[in-house]
Amino acid sequence: MKGKSIQNICIIFLLVLGATATQASAAAFTVGINGGENYTSIQEAVNNSQNGDTIVVSPGIYIENVNVTKELAIVSKTDVSGDRANRTYVIGAIPANDVFSIKSNNVKITGFHIMGGPSGIDAYKEVGIYLEGVQGCSLSNNTLMLNDVGIGLENSQGNFLDNNQICLGSTGIILSRSNENKLSNNLVETNDEGILLDNSTNNTLMNNTAKSNDIGLLLGTSRTNMLENNSISKNSYGVVLENMAESNTLTNNSLSMNGLGIYLRGATSNMIFLNKFFNFINAVDEGTNSWNSSSAGNKWKDYNGTDADGNGIGDTPYVVNQTTGSIDYMPLANNVSSNNQ
Repeated sequence: MKGKSIQNICIIFLLVLGATATQASAAAFTVGINGGENYTSIQEAVNNSQNGDTIVVSPGIYIENVNVTKELAIVSKTDVSGDRANRTYVIGAIPANDVFSIKSNNVKITGFHIMGGPSGIDAYKEVGIYLEGVQGCSLSNNTLMLNDVGIGLENSQGNFLDNNQICLGSTGIILSRSNENKLSNNLVETNDEGILLDNSTNNTLMNNTAKSNDIGLLLGTSRTNMLENNSISKNSYGVVLENMAESNTLTNNSLSMNGLGIYLRGATSNMIFLNKFFNFINAVDEGTNSWNSSSAGNKWKDYNGTDADGNGIGDTPYVVNQTTGSIDYMPLANNVSSNNQ
């Protein structure tokens, strides 16, 4: 028995030693185009890295498509807000291929200007950063332009997209069959679609800005997503829910100067309250949805009702669609801010 105990202790010691060695083996590699760094291409650094390594990329223009199948942090040495001569650009060498293709969990991409060049073949052919079947990835502080799709997630869960700027493409951000991801502080501007959720559930969209797109936010066949504190302006359509988009919650969003603020077609059981609507046409609802919570509804630019008791809630309902029973029974009086409710 004593010999067996010693054997077990040795095994445990070796396991701990192995884990320590694995942690210690994490390395940082540098990439640069002017010499003096470990590698001259990002892909070369990826190929020679191991899980847990960090790749630091110096400013310059890198013309390549990067495939990542390891758990890595790939970071620009400088921030995207720096002067043009001190930025890190990654331009797809093959326009029809994704610029960054991520097929490993826990990958971090931050600080890059990413351009792919629309393929002209398929609206969703080329993606600036494409995540497929992964989780725990973080994409932050990147600028993506002239891609078919800026950031695309396919069958991916629990990823974080924060403070990215996406413009001049077909779709800024698309989530397809992807659940429980968090999108925050992103700017999607001058795309056909700003943010698109397709057959995706339990995602959180918070503090994003969608402006000057054809459609700001589009949810199709997507359920139980939370859209909160987003700014949606100057789009042809601010928000569109369609094709059985159900049980989503939209609250404290600002929809202003859109041609049509929100359009619900084939969408039911969604909760819409504490939003501000200041659009050419505020809302069209062809389904059965709830336009107020138990305590407050929305603020409507064209609401003309009174508030006799001064409680901040209008005395008469705001009718979106009488036929379907789409009615805000507790509209906010126009002299009261929704943020104070």
